[in-house]
Amino acid sequence: MRTRRALILGTAAWTVAPWVVHAAAAPSYTARAHRLPKPPSLAVLTMGGQARRLDRELAVTDAPLVLNFVFTTCSTVCSMQTAVLSQVQRTMSKARRPLRLASITIDPDNDTPEQLRRFAASFGVAQGWEFYTGHFDDLLKVQKHFDVYRGSKAAHPPVLWLHASPSAPWLRVEGFPTADELVTLLRDLPLEG
Repeated sequence: MRTRRALILGTAAWTVAPWVVHAAAAPSYTARAHRLPKPPSLAVLTMGGQARRLDRELAVTDAPLVLNFVFTTCSTVCSMQTAVLSQVQRTMSKARRPLRLASITIDPDNDTPEQLRRFAASFGVAQGWEFYTGHFDDLLKVQKHFDVYRGSKAAHPPVLWLHASPSAPWLRVEGFPTADELVTLLRDLPLEG
């Protein structure tokens, strides 16, 4: 509905004033709710080198969760998405709204805990955001679970998964939302399914 409305507005703006179409253009993302089984219980390493179980790390407790998939040598989607999420983290912190973020590498052969720490630091990542690595085959299962595996790391889609509570659906956000759009999506996340 939101996309259709934006498309109609964008078309109307183009008809009336083609130079302002960018202001009324369709959103640069789609968001759809999904019921997902519990994430796989696999061993992962945090960027601090601590061993954890992924299903426990992704369990929603007292704050909404934003999940994405990255690799540190990516200079396009991953960097853009991480920069936007860093802005979201700062905005939510200033508003005193709790938020947890989790980034899982899709290149565990190269993305060691140290490499993930450097990558996170380059974006000013604060407390409440963890980066994970692990065994290639395990992380491949995670990518498939969240439907982001596309055959190679360079082909992965720009996807975020938002989740507010154990009884709520996951929200799959595909594309390039702005930080303000993500803050709105987080604010409006359903708490029940």
